[in-house]
Amino acid sequence: MNVRRLAGWALIVGTIVAAAGYLAANLLAPGSGDEVFRYQNWPLFEGIALVGNVIIALGLPVILTFAGRAPKLHIVGYVGIFAAFVMLNVGEGTTEAFVKPYLVGHGGIPAEEPAGFAVFEGVALLALVVGSICLGIAVLRARTLPWWIGVALIVSCLIGALGLPGAWFLVPDGVFFAALFAIGVLALRGRPDGTPATVGQAVVSAQG
Repeated sequence: MNVRRLAGWALIVGTIVAAAGYLAANLLAPGSGDEVFRYQNWPLFEGIALVGNVIIALGLPVILTFAGRAPKLHIVGYVGIFAAFVMLNVGEGTTEAFVKPYLVGHGGIPAEEPAGFAVFEGVALLALVVGSICLGIAVLRARTLPWWIGVALIVSCLIGALGLPGAWFLVPDGVFFAALFAIGVLALRGRPDGTPATVGQAVVSAQG
């Protein structure tokens, strides 16, 4: 199995595991706000999501194999998304999964964030916005992936900016993961000329 196929499987497995972890944690946890961190299975489900995110990060470089006619935009998009993934989904995700549940049971979560954390989060969010939009445009320009993947990457960023209430805040992550899942499927098999197969062709190839 070549590196491209391994990266494709990483995106497929990672998105499924991460989505399952996030859904379980946020839909099953009682209460809202800081109370969710008291849920006994919160660290387990968030930990599962964290593992999924690490797997996704390992598969993200496969995005560059679809650069086609827009290599610079693909590179900018990849760097932005990778940086945001490591800083938010993995870095901050570790805090959400293990640190905050501990703090809730030992005096409560401080009202003020640690010095510099707002800057850290701001940089990560900027990287996510720039990365998602640039990669979305790159996909539309390169035409080596279905157009809807580029649109989904851009739309996920725009929906996230709306700050949806409750469990609806998972929608932009779901759209984003769907785009990465499709890229992973398409990475499993490309045509002889280097262009990707359709999602259906790739799935049939993987099952065969």
